[in-house]
Amino acid sequence: MSLAPVCIAQPKTPEVELAARIVAAKTETERAALLEEKKDLVTPKLARALMAQADRIKFRVGPGESLTIYGLAESIATGAGDKALAANILSGMSDAYLIQSDYPKAIEYAERSLKAGVEAGDKAAQARALGVKASPMYLMGERDAALALFEKSLVLRRELGDKPALAQTLDRLGNFYMEQGEYSRAMEYYQESLRLIEATQDKRGLASSLSHIGLVHFHQANYELALDFLQKGLTLSRAADDKEGIGRGLFNIGVIYSAMGQTELGLKYYFEVLKIAEAIGARGPQVQILSSIGSNYSDLGRYDLALEYLNKSRKLSDELFDKGRSTEILNDLATAYLGRREYDKALEIANQAITQARQLNNLEMLWKALYKAGQAHRALNQPEPAREMFEQAVNIIEMLRTQVAGGEQDSQRLFQQRIETYYAMTELLVSQNKLEEALTYAERAKGRVLLDVLQSGRTSVNKSMTADEQARESKLTHELTVLNSQITRAKQQGQPDGKRLAELEARLQKVRFDHDAFESGLYASHPELRLKRGLARTINVKQAGEMLPDAKAALIEYAVMDERTFLFVMTKGGAAGADLKVYPIDIKRADLAQSVESFRQMLAERDPGFKEPARKLYDLLLAPAQAQLSGRNMLIIVPDDALWELPFQALQTATNRYLLEERALSYAPSLSVLYEMEKQRKPGGGSANNATLLAFGNPAFGEAAAERTKIVLRSGAKPVPLPEAEREVKSLAEMYGKTRSRVYIGAEAREERAKAEAGNYKILHFATHGVLNNLSPMYSHLLLSQGSAGEDGLLEAWEIMKLDLKADLVVLSACETARGRVGAGEGMIGLTWALFVAGSPATLVSQWKVDSAATKQLMLDFHRNLRAGGSKARAAKAVALQQSALKMMKSGDYNHPFNWAGFIIVGDSR
Repeated sequence: MSLAPVCIAQPKTPEVELAARIVAAKTETERAALLEEKKDLVTPKLARALMAQADRIKFRVGPGESLTIYGLAESIATGAGDKALAANILSGMSDAYLIQSDYPKAIEYAERSLKAGVEAGDKAAQARALGVKASPMYLMGERDAALALFEKSLVLRRELGDKPALAQTLDRLGNFYMEQGEYSRAMEYYQESLRLIEATQDKRGLASSLSHIGLVHFHQANYELALDFLQKGLTLSRAADDKEGIGRGLFNIGVIYSAMGQTELGLKYYFEVLKIAEAIGARGPQVQILSSIGSNYSDLGRYDLALEYLNKSRKLSDELFDKGRSTEILNDLATAYLGRREYDKALEIANQAITQARQLNNLEMLWKALYKAGQAHRALNQPEPAREMFEQAVNIIEMLRTQVAGGEQDSQRLFQQRIETYYAMTELLVSQNKLEEALTYAERAKGRVLLDVLQSGRTSVNKSMTADEQARESKLTHELTVLNSQITRAKQQGQPDGKRLAELEARLQKVRFDHDAFESGLYASHPELRLKRGLARTINVKQAGEMLPDAKAALIEYAVMDERTFLFVMTKGGAAGADLKVYPIDIKRADLAQSVESFRQMLAERDPGFKEPARKLYDLLLAPAQAQLSGRNMLIIVPDDALWELPFQALQTATNRYLLEERALSYAPSLSVLYEMEKQRKPGGGSANNATLLAFGNPAFGEAAAERTKIVLRSGAKPVPLPEAEREVKSLAEMYGKTRSRVYIGAEAREERAKAEAGNYKILHFATHGVLNNLSPMYSHLLLSQGSAGEDGLLEAWEIMKLDLKADLVVLSACETARGRVGAGEGMIGLTWALFVAGSPATLVSQWKVDSAATKQLMLDFHRNLRAGGSKARAAKAVALQQSALKMMKSGDYNHPFNWAGFIIVGDSR
């Protein structure tokens, strides 16, 4: 194959000119003849020139084409005995295999590079090889091993003092943490990298660092700040005349404007970057840009233009034999035809996507295509084929969720769209009056939110498994990931090797069988793991009815969809012991979110006009079920989407009273999770009279922890001391008595102490800042004192999951919510789910920051009521909170709902 030599900034030496001729040669024979003709130039200098060409070809033309040139360069370097140079060339080859998703080969060449670097005594080459090896290991799910390699590379870079190389390593570590969703840590590495690059005045490096910082802000939904950094990076790329950097900057800015809903402005940037890609002949990027333009036009409802650009993108992807991208475009085309209400055409295109996705063995694309086909069948009034498509899509999503390894499926970012598949099935079943099945699918959606947003922390729930079981699972998951990647790559080739494909697919089937057999045995030996991993079976109506303590209680669950919302209500009665009814609510998701946010804002500002929207929201969300709810004084609510942010307790009923005046309330992530919480309730647990208390108040948090918290809060303000919280926990110590309580304040309220002692108490009370991160729930955290050098003072959700709690209740007072986009309540669920996995069935949390004095009063009254009511009282925790709020409601100083409506019970309310 003949390649066009890539124009790169190298001095025009004889070696550089020969390297360009070798790259342009059409055959291996021609290349060999050139080397024979210029024997005197076959030196390490030529190897370096070839490596430079291969580096650029890898990104400009393709990784496969670069490997030939890399191989030639490595052969020359090795023949000349230059092991340090060979090590760097092998690292480049590892990168090329990584881009091809050939992770075993990438690791193999990285290890060869590391060996050569060690033999040469070249620490720089070793550092690069370690970093290069980390990436494929991370993508294969070996997160801890990858991080260890990155850290080793970083140590070597620091020793060498090579600022540009150190900055690059810090940048890669930042990328690692950004992929994990750990944005505060990513920011730390990016900012250190930025400081180093600023000293070198490297415009390209500066542009890259600024862009990465912008992307962190983008992932945290701080779009304005993200744009500021990306615009600065773009300015530097223009100054450096870095076409690739300019293109990336323009594209990312387009993505952000599109995410902000400024679709036309996003298009403007996409068209600008398209011109650059066309000018430099970057055909691969053009496919993505054209596809993005088409998707934006779909969002605008301009389906003719959407089809035009999507078809251009598809044609180009076919010319490049990019079957993966072609299948993605088919899914986008199906969306456009659905928008045009050309349902037969949409079904035809979706079926093509299904065929190609199956050929590629790409399950991510396959479920999307099945979902599109289901939508088309539903629109054509073909309910049974629609159900079949939706069921197949859901089954694939379930498989993807349980077989996720590292970043392979990126489940956290995609699950919001995956939820729609479950809800499409829910809506279909409601239309067929199959209410029990509809509730089951609504439940399955919520159970998967809990898991998918915490997917990267799966290994943290393996404390029930033996070391051998963990190693076996890791090996099987690793093999599944590798084989799926190899099959996808093999099928994407222009002329797939049938014999190799058959061999790979046979191996895949065997590993899948082994994996299924392993999991069956695992859950037979450790049934508790099914719940800890969110694999508990969804409950049926009979089981749900068992959770109703009496005829005066009701279970309420919402399913919020794009065009409407469904309200499921269950009360005692009926053939199954429970009466289930479904009420459709005619409001779009976006309008509902706006109404909820507006109401919250009025409460936050203590607006006296809040009662009218409070009544409207009651009429919208609960009044349709008023007849069924009549006489019920206890509600267990399973919210969805923006409704996690709604303080139902402050809604105004038909009698112009607050809902909390008429009914005690508690919340649950899903009915299935609540059922398992209650089923696993510890004998004798939950008795406040017998329980002992561990409390932490007003910790002396360190500067580093405060800075990291500030990044998540996005307000620019650091967390402040909480003197009222200190008085709060001291009062609790007096209430429970010194022999049955332990209280830590100030510098004594240390993170390591919380980890060491939390498992010994029945009630845990944290009167400290709790940062609940909607976008990255695994990194929601409680702010404590730092103490030892091994702790950072941030007790994060993933760390909480590792604890072995005996607590019946965890109270989080003085909490602040890191507000962001609401997506199925992930931020709220981050800490409560982590506490549940750790062993606590109930959490008292705040939906917003409340005045410290008001919080102190509410918390002390809650504990008094809980102790007075006892665990045998019906819904003891929910009733105790209701009584505390009613008392505050009747006081003159704190009667506004802002003061008493912010706290809720999530989980087992008994």
